[in-house]
Amino acid sequence: MKIVVHYSEIGLKGRNRPRFEDRLLANLRDGLIDLGDIRGQRLFGRLMLTLPDDIPFEQIRARIQSVCGVAYFSRVTECEPNFDGIQKGVDDFLESTRFESFGIRARRSEKRLPFTSLELERHFGHYVAQKTGARVDLKQPEVWIEIHAMNKVVFVLHGRQSGIGGLPVGISGRVTALISGGIDSPVAAFKVMRRGCYVRFVHFHSHPFTSASSQDKVRDLVAILARYQGPSRLHTVPFGEIQRQIVRDAPEEPRIILYRRMMFRIAQRLAESQGSLALVTGECVGQVSSQTLANLDSINRAATLPVLRPLIGEDKDQIIRSAEQLGTYSLSIEPDDDCCSYLMPNRPATKTRPEALERIEQLWDIEGMIKDAIDRSQFEVIKPVR
Repeated sequence: MKIVVHYSEIGLKGRNRPRFEDRLLANLRDGLIDLGDIRGQRLFGRLMLTLPDDIPFEQIRARIQSVCGVAYFSRVTECEPNFDGIQKGVDDFLESTRFESFGIRARRSEKRLPFTSLELERHFGHYVAQKTGARVDLKQPEVWIEIHAMNKVVFVLHGRQSGIGGLPVGISGRVTALISGGIDSPVAAFKVMRRGCYVRFVHFHSHPFTSASSQDKVRDLVAILARYQGPSRLHTVPFGEIQRQIVRDAPEEPRIILYRRMMFRIAQRLAESQGSLALVTGECVGQVSSQTLANLDSINRAATLPVLRPLIGEDKDQIIRSAEQLGTYSLSIEPDDDCCSYLMPNRPATKTRPEALERIEQLWDIEGMIKDAIDRSQFEVIKPVR
């Protein structure tokens, strides 16, 4: 079975395009590797995969639709670059498809071929109409029959399958995402995956002061996200002792911001040890009291790595729609004992000043708290759930 994969944004990369193509091809192979012998090659402006014929196309389709960087793809029949050869490819398509209306689209990337795109469309439009009795409809046909003509080969596409676009995971480097069991942070992680980042995950929990439900839930969320980047690395960090110390030593109102500053310090230390170039969070402006601009500024001051917030300008309805499309929403809304609900203030501050928070933090052995949390953290690799 031959499948041609098309990209969009990668085509704009100029001299760097081969590097992006190689990464996308490697990611496609990784996503399909357990299905059998997979061969891939770069063609002009597209990639071609060759797989065993006995693999169900539905299974292949689900895998390729989870690979970032793919604009669309199709099972194809490979033909000789002449009318007789193309006709055999069109016949192969007609044997597996029934329709009452159709359109023909032809693309010719090699101008030295002895026919034009328009000639291909007219010739095979007439041929298909005669053979099937279907009517030609170039506005809203039941099916499009696509013919892509290159120098030494022509492909007849067996219908387009949409991909998720973006850039291939890994091409932009590594980042570390703070992930909770909520709706926002998995969506934020996916958005940076789609921009070519390989994401490592850090989850903060309050066990044994709360149940271990948030850890189990986050493992399941990361397993869903791993569909898009392969096996994913997760650190689970005990945070309850730090929360209790903050409650003992700090006023109630800025407590959440002090929690977040400590989380950023710990996450940054883990990120730096793993070669990550930025932190990622699911925060957006004004959604909750800790996410006012003043509070986000106070939180940022605790980190020296860049902090990426892909959801910064989205509202909750937009984020929920994204979570539903991603497949994480139904899991995210299940109740759990997240550390964000442990020892919360009754009246959280909506505007904090970094210098005031730093005066409170001078009471603590920050380095000791970071080291203790990391020493007691657990690391695991989460495999994709299919």
